[in-house]
Amino acid sequence: MINHKEGIYYKIMINLFRILKFALQGFFRNFWLSVVTITMMLMAVLSVTLLLSMDYIKETTIKSVENQIDILVEMKPEVNREDVENLVLEIDDLDEVEDINIINPEQSKELFLQNNQDPKIQEVLGVYGDEENPLPYYLAIKAYKLDQYSNIIDFVSQEKYINLVEASDVDTHEEIIGKINSIANFLNKYSWYITGIFLLISVIVIFNTIRISIYTRRDEITIMKLVGAGNAFIRTPFILESVFYALIAVLIVVAFSYPLVSFIQPSLNSYFQGDQVIDLVGFFRNNFIDIFLYQFIILAVLNMISTSVAVRRYLKV
Repeated sequence: MINHKEGIYYKIMINLFRILKFALQGFFRNFWLSVVTITMMLMAVLSVTLLLSMDYIKETTIKSVENQIDILVEMKPEVNREDVENLVLEIDDLDEVEDINIINPEQSKELFLQNNQDPKIQEVLGVYGDEENPLPYYLAIKAYKLDQYSNIIDFVSQEKYINLVEASDVDTHEEIIGKINSIANFLNKYSWYITGIFLLISVIVIFNTIRISIYTRRDEITIMKLVGAGNAFIRTPFILESVFYALIAVLIVVAFSYPLVSFIQPSLNSYFQGDQVIDLVGFFRNNFIDIFLYQFIILAVLNMISTSVAVRRYLKV
């Protein structure tokens, strides 16, 4: 004998099974409409995923370039070590300065020879004897933020340091970062418009897919009503069917994303001379929930809303 509690549980399980069955039937019965719907959702999810990837690449690239920027302050040839160290103490007190290093004349000479392999240039330097070194002291100064370099340059360019400082210059990476930001902002701006269009088309396609599905199954729905099926029982398979669309679209993007980023990763490492500055694989692995799960939830909710509207309108619930 089945007690009352077990009977209720059994009835719920049967109803859930039937709802799932009707949802799957609706999905495959309108297969090509389902394919079109999933394709539009896939394009929307893919667009958002690409935008998130581009934003990560932009931010990581800028951070990498910023780490390579420093101000190179050239001291006058006659300036001695003690004067250089006193200037370093004053510069180091600035809030903008993250790090400062002294490059002595011997180090300057080594760097000059490493960066200038032309025999004629090295021959010019060879005119000086081993005890002579025409190169001065240099200061390599790194700021916390990109926009702080101008303040540091203004500081070392003060008149009171005119007898110490020969020249100061900042790397051209600032221009590169500006270009990266401009391109990324342009792409982000218009890509979000494209993504919005795909989402809108997806909602319209879902709405019409459900409407056609209801129309093709109107006799079945009439019979279900005649045998006592409630509106909730009729509506739920359509809502569940729309969730299937979102799930399949996201799973397809997931299936293609990881092999694709694994294929691209070596090229990114090569571009940065072997350093794994941009770790796309790690980015997708560490942000799986933010990238894919939230997209599925948002897409599923949009689908459920559009489906509910279609069901309410065409079933007159």
